[in-house]
Amino acid sequence: MRRSFLVCGIATIALALSGCSRYFEVDTNDILLDKDYVKESNELYSGYMGVASKMQALADQTVFLSDLRTDLLEPTVNAPQDLWDLYNFKEKPGNSFANPRPYYDLIVNANAYLNKIISYRKERPTAVEEAHYQALISGAIRFKVWTYLTLGKLYGQVAYFDDPDLNLDKIGEIPVIGFDELIPKLIALMESGVDGVNGLYETNWGNILYPGIPANQQDLVWNMICPSPTPLRMELYLWNKEYEKVVSIGIPFISDGGGKRYKISNEDWNGEWIQAFTRDPITRTRVLINIVPYDFERNQTNRLIRFFSNEEPSVYYLKPTEVAMQRYESQLRYDGHARGDRYRGVDYTYYFQNGQWVIRKFSRDRESASEIHKNNVHIAIYRDSDVHFFLIEALNNLGRFGPAEALLNDGVELYLSRNAGNLEKPFDDPIINSHFAINLGIRRRVSLAPVYPQGLSKGDLDTDEKKQAYMKALDKLVAEETLMESAGEAKAYFALMRIAKRWNDPSILADVVSAKYPDGQKEQVKGDLMNEKNWFVKYELE
Repeated sequence: MRRSFLVCGIATIALALSGCSRYFEVDTNDILLDKDYVKESNELYSGYMGVASKMQALADQTVFLSDLRTDLLEPTVNAPQDLWDLYNFKEKPGNSFANPRPYYDLIVNANAYLNKIISYRKERPTAVEEAHYQALISGAIRFKVWTYLTLGKLYGQVAYFDDPDLNLDKIGEIPVIGFDELIPKLIALMESGVDGVNGLYETNWGNILYPGIPANQQDLVWNMICPSPTPLRMELYLWNKEYEKVVSIGIPFISDGGGKRYKISNEDWNGEWIQAFTRDPITRTRVLINIVPYDFERNQTNRLIRFFSNEEPSVYYLKPTEVAMQRYESQLRYDGHARGDRYRGVDYTYYFQNGQWVIRKFSRDRESASEIHKNNVHIAIYRDSDVHFFLIEALNNLGRFGPAEALLNDGVELYLSRNAGNLEKPFDDPIINSHFAINLGIRRRVSLAPVYPQGLSKGDLDTDEKKQAYMKALDKLVAEETLMESAGEAKAYFALMRIAKRWNDPSILADVVSAKYPDGQKEQVKGDLMNEKNWFVKYELE
């Protein structure tokens, strides 16, 4: 007899009816199983949760490593030397923030888990439902792929291995591969997978864990903890310059069958967009795709508020830079007259508190000294603007400037009305257009005016040279917009890297990053960053 009811019971007892925070915990004493496979079946689920739990240890580290390398953050006088060394691109051996061990820890666990579940399935072919097996394998693959991708973006090279028995202390003995070699390997792993299961399989965990229970009574965070295959593939294809693939899988994903998710619509516009970072993630699934959740009540915390806030008991290690704040203040609003990014700038992304500027994006719900440390700050892996930026970059580099600018600026509905009879792919399809009609565009959602390449016109691109110039200028606008939209989310530095690499122009990154440094240091930092090798965190594997 197949054991689906028992398998479901394992996960349900351990995970369900306990709130989103408990999915990282398993109490084997509470689980009653068939005596023939008590240990093994439990470990299939607790092992998967163990891989997922490793995300908590590296999510905030990713933010610190990447956003210290944009122009958003600089250390305060309170900050330890390790953060100052990262800020100055001078990491020393033993730097606690630069150590990639948490990333490799997840990979080691994912490899061991994949080996265990495959072996278990071969020994007991009917013990686990096929749908459950595919979901567990596919999810573990995506955890591994996302982590390797993040390692590559941060360090420029990785020790790549599939060995399920590798001792983490032996990581320094593994040969390394460069970032450009890594991307095709990750795409192949996503598409080919292991044991006949690829990384593209998704399931509704709510229906598996809560059979017969209405969706509005299910704990849906379980559907959000693992990187979804489409955003992950979109990012991989974008790095691999496969722009048509980004569009072909991205458009159906955002279309969502006509649903309201991921549309950058007026459901979460103006000041409401910030709620995605502070409210219960289940109430913000129009914006959030995948997250790493934390629960203060269960001693699950990250360091974002602790490092960003100057309200006790926070330590205030990192603060927003003048140049980053000025970018927000210089934005033209949608009325065409006033200046200032009203809904992503002051009071939202940053704030003047206790006589100092602080990053406020993650702490707006509880800010008093007695409450601020109780915020349950989830960290977004992918959200609506991420997949839009991927799509905008791809459309731009396919030469489809109109659709790209519509998604960046003031939305698809206005694009359709302004370009009737001359619509470009993908917005020449009535069904797609009906799905995207509620799209406001990334800038219009926060009431900002459109931006376009200066000194260039789409109506005068009669040579390839002009077309390339327009494309590059629009890419730079995308990078600048990402710096504002995705501040503190570990996204903007990677966009700068990708666009600078695409155009073989390190100044795209170097000019932005170096602008935050004092005059005596600015030129030195810019000169260093003109060499791509200096973009990455330096840490010898041991």
